[in-house]
Amino acid sequence: MKQIKQTVKLLRRSPYQALAATLAMSLTFLVSSIFLILIIGGQIVLNYIEQRPQVIAFFKDDTNQTRINEIISEIKSTNIAKDVKYVSKEEALAIYKERNKDDPLLLESVTADFLPASIDISVYKVSDIAQVTKVTKEKAEIDKVITPENLVQELTKWTQTIRFGGIIFVSALVVISFLIIVMVIGMRIALRKEEIAIMNLVGATKWYISRPFFIEGALYGIIGASIAIFFVYTILLFYSPNIQHFLGPIQVFPISPLFFIYLWLSEIFVAVLLGLVGAAIALYRYLKF
Repeated sequence: MKQIKQTVKLLRRSPYQALAATLAMSLTFLVSSIFLILIIGGQIVLNYIEQRPQVIAFFKDDTNQTRINEIISEIKSTNIAKDVKYVSKEEALAIYKERNKDDPLLLESVTADFLPASIDISVYKVSDIAQVTKVTKEKAEIDKVITPENLVQELTKWTQTIRFGGIIFVSALVVISFLIIVMVIGMRIALRKEEIAIMNLVGATKWYISRPFFIEGALYGIIGASIAIFFVYTILLFYSPNIQHFLGPIQVFPISPLFFIYLWLSEIFVAVLLGLVGAAIALYRYLKF
């Protein structure tokens, strides 16, 4: 405890160096947190879309129920369809009314005869959508096929791009933060070189001399990670209602506070480790410890 107070006192003597190291750590973990939340959110959206019917096929009005059942059995026999759900004209009308219940004008004069029967087809893998679509379109009784294959592929591509870009960008920030910590602690060692020499003469151990620098590196990590999580939590608390409204039925927010606690603890662990390694390298570089 005494050495922690001594370290804080030393930080006050040159606050700009400490501020630079803390801001570098804060920026690194702020960006890391944002990319992590974007990746998780993108995966939730992708999972939601993949769980919806990927192919919707509409029957011609003169298709009888027997033939519809045969087509459903044929699609199921391909073993690439996870689920095939039949939607009758009456069910289609109920869905239409539910979706347009706030606009009475759209409900006027609309009966079940105006809407086609259809089947909603879900597949196991996104790559199977094209094959299911081809099999379905070959049926003469099918009037129209709708598939969001391009949307799923685009979301998958964007999720992978964010993940790959995030790894590169965050890695660059980690390296910069690490170098700043090494530089700042190295400068502080240089400023205290005479004091350290006297401590050596009076018999101070290497651990006693180096401990304040390790504490300093750890403090940069703890404060930086804590500031980053505070900003991320505040931003999401303010903007999450608007984002959730935009996403509609895809439930991403609110995020559990436990997630931020686990994220904070994880980032503190990584940040402290980064600070300690930076301090160790600075000590080895300038004091040969």
